[in-house]
Amino acid sequence: RRSDTLGGAAAAAMAVGASTPEMQGRVGAGPDLMARIAEAEGCQPSSAEGWKQQGSEAYRRKDWKEAARCYSEALSLCRPEDEFAVTCLNNRAACHAQLKEHAAVVEDSSKVIDRQPANMKALLRRMVAYDALGKSAESLEDAGSVLTMEPKNPHALQVVAKKRKSLTKNANDNVRRVAPTQLLCAFLFTEDRPLHAYACLRSLRKHLKGAKIDVYVFWQASERACIHSYQLLQTLPETSKLPNGSVSWIDVSNGQLFPAFSRTVNRLSVEGKQHVLLLSDTALFHTDVDVSVACRLLSERREAFTVRLDLNPRIDYFPEASLLASAPSLKCFAGDEQVLLWTRSYDKSKQAYESVPREVGWDSILDWTATVVRAEHMQHFFSALIPPMNTCKELDDKAADWLSRRQRMKQSEISHRSACYQTPLLVTMDPGAFGDAAAADRALRWHLLTSYGVDGSSGPDAPSKLATQVGWKLQELMAYFKGVEASSPPEACLDGLLEPEAYRPHYLTSARVAPAPPKCALPKQLSALAPLVSWLVPVRNAEFFIVDCFRSIEAQMGIGAACYEVVFVEDSSDDSTLSILRRLADEHPHVQLVENDGQRGVAASICEGWRHCHGDFVARLDADDEAEPDRLVKQLRYMEQHPSISVLGGRVRTFWTEQRKCTIDRISEKADGRVVVSAWREFHGNQTSRMREQFTLRKQGPHVMVEDSSAEYAGCRVVGVGGHSLAMDLENWKSALRDVECGLGEVLLERRDALEPPVGSRALHPLAVRAALLFEDAVAGTTAMLRRGHFPGEACPFAREEAEGHWAWLGLEPDRHVANMADPLVRARRHEGSRTQRQATGIYESSCAAILHALKKTYRIQADMYDAAALLNFRGPRTPEQGEKLLEALLKVSNSLFSQYVRPGAAEHGGDFWQDFVRGREAAIERGVLALRARFKVLHEEAGRVITNGDSPRQHRSRTPPR
Repeated sequence: RRSDTLGGAAAAAMAVGASTPEMQGRVGAGPDLMARIAEAEGCQPSSAEGWKQQGSEAYRRKDWKEAARCYSEALSLCRPEDEFAVTCLNNRAACHAQLKEHAAVVEDSSKVIDRQPANMKALLRRMVAYDALGKSAESLEDAGSVLTMEPKNPHALQVVAKKRKSLTKNANDNVRRVAPTQLLCAFLFTEDRPLHAYACLRSLRKHLKGAKIDVYVFWQASERACIHSYQLLQTLPETSKLPNGSVSWIDVSNGQLFPAFSRTVNRLSVEGKQHVLLLSDTALFHTDVDVSVACRLLSERREAFTVRLDLNPRIDYFPEASLLASAPSLKCFAGDEQVLLWTRSYDKSKQAYESVPREVGWDSILDWTATVVRAEHMQHFFSALIPPMNTCKELDDKAADWLSRRQRMKQSEISHRSACYQTPLLVTMDPGAFGDAAAADRALRWHLLTSYGVDGSSGPDAPSKLATQVGWKLQELMAYFKGVEASSPPEACLDGLLEPEAYRPHYLTSARVAPAPPKCALPKQLSALAPLVSWLVPVRNAEFFIVDCFRSIEAQMGIGAACYEVVFVEDSSDDSTLSILRRLADEHPHVQLVENDGQRGVAASICEGWRHCHGDFVARLDADDEAEPDRLVKQLRYMEQHPSISVLGGRVRTFWTEQRKCTIDRISEKADGRVVVSAWREFHGNQTSRMREQFTLRKQGPHVMVEDSSAEYAGCRVVGVGGHSLAMDLENWKSALRDVECGLGEVLLERRDALEPPVGSRALHPLAVRAALLFEDAVAGTTAMLRRGHFPGEACPFAREEAEGHWAWLGLEPDRHVANMADPLVRARRHEGSRTQRQATGIYESSCAAILHALKKTYRIQADMYDAAALLNFRGPRTPEQGEKLLEALLKVSNSLFSQYVRPGAAEHGGDFWQDFVRGREAAIERGVLALRARFKVLHEEAGRVITNGDSPRQHRSRTPPR
């Protein structure tokens, strides 16, 4: 091709005719040159298509400037309204993008988008150009258009993430930081464990929010190496000060604990500090905690004695006390729902002067792991303690004994309520996991050596900088690190100790954890052709509920729709449920619809749907319930972490809904989309006459909500108009209202109450669940997830009974185990006409039959329906003789569980279940199982006092057995 210079010279020559010799000499025009110019001019494309092809060739050669010029020539030869011009503009924008000419990219791409608004390439190019020009608002708008057509486009998602990060940074920079108003004093106790004190302070500095915290570290050391480490920690920036507070180190060696602690406690009231955080060096925070909420609870609720940060509803095992005990009944704090309160239990039959075993677990009065307590209570009980107390353990034991006696003597002084946070906040580690004091101290020195670059990795002047920073001489600092080599890491794993955030995604039933965080991931699909999870939903007469149920499935976080399928089993509904399900199946390829040939019931529908489930896991859900957004992720992680579990359940949060009817007199549509309705309220509740109402309707997301109404309709949503459900036809809600004006049809409204606190069985451990199944249906069926590989073939584990879940869990094989999570997994709807109310009697009788079947088949115990009814829900025996019989049967059941699972033969000790759930917890599990029998024994003793013999004039209580 000819050069631009050659073309310009030729054009100049032609402009003047190039007739003079001077001009011919200036341009170098001779006969041969002029021929070449003419030949070159003859090779230029004569059409727009030719210029476009030449530009495409230049683009392939990565000659972006030449390609842009050719596309410009093509544009000059075609009409702007042609589709050909749009293609050339798009191609020229691509050239400008390669040349980083962002303004030109915006100009060309905007012309393309004006003609083709859904042109993905033009949107992406203009989005990137706007972002490079710093026009974040325009770039974000284009990203939204791209994500509408392609939700997972990585370039658009990157722009959105950048904008979100920028907004967060601007908010943090612009919002004036307000200093915390709460004052909190923290007492940290450490003895010969500088490594743990270092890790604890790091986590406290990072995660404790909402208060000005002054930390007092009471340290004592018997090892000389530990003394030097404690002295160094007092000067390091990360352990000597806090962003909102201070750190004071107090040496309490040589019997100085009591006087130093006493002086510090006595200063609390003088300094105006009302709350104290008692902290052990084994506590490691992994989640941000707003301690101002705990302080506010103690200020507002005088009946709460402490707030324990080491407890949460998941905790059911306390290794220090060899205790397996789940959380008691928990109630939310009205000021903040993230805090829960419960009532501690204690032996009320003992007097204050009598010695009793120390209260442990959830009944512990004061725990020194991580507990917030009032400063006045701290001063009061500490003043009653008698020295000497040279260690923290002695201080803890004497304080626990005094508080235990005091609560039995003066209940108004030591309240019986405690509180904890709803989410896990911290973990603790066994100090012995890092060896003796000398080995743990060497691990700390190795970490400081490598992190501060004293080994030379950060330059030769790093030791001098650290020595200046901590105020040590260089020779002292090098003597401290003498014998520590960066190439020789400690044998113990420090990952969990120094980065406790690795424990956050795990489901932990004890605050005490291993030093190495376990692996946490979702299970992988066993087959590429089969989904990971199959949702199994039996449906009947659920036209107003089923869409909400399906939306909750689609809203699952952390897992894509390609990983699961939904199997609806329609059981001959009398309403429009079938048409709604057919439309869902047509619009969503991962939805299967199974239609029963007649009404067969819930159990039979589950069995029918089981044959159509292809996933590795089957998740049950009732049609009128809604799954929590994180249900699948939580259950799948638990199942992956514990491969021996076959069935996993959880807790539910219930909410009440009721339907209300009205007839429309007239409507008035507003410009902003609202509809003002004048309606007649029909009979419902205690109402005995019609009443005229006026309210406003507005579409909010997937619902039409009632606004500006009386209390009777506040918070209601429209679910049906004129006998038709709006679940799948929400767009036409205004026209549907117009059709029923003047009382031509009824409008159906639904009122929905707030969610209630989580409820469910207290049995969480697999063996606790196995034992509790003789007393209750310990697994909520709507929360159950089953590992399909543990049920080979197409045989469904559910029985065709009204209490299908209870029969299934009791009928599992001995090597199949059931567990519960303490987390709420499902939002369960309570409404008139629900199955739980309609079939309450049948479900109760079926559960009795399931217990009787288990007693006879599994445990070889002779029993009848009277015995099963006495066990179910701890109803209690009818006669003392029946109580004696059942106590003996329960002892046989306990011994069978102990011999088969808790203390089996040597061959079973290597099993996954024993290693995962039993090892090290044998005594705690035995105490937990026997506690159920002890609870029934109390009922037996009460029956012996109330029920008289046959000669007494008092009649026996009549109890009709089921079935």
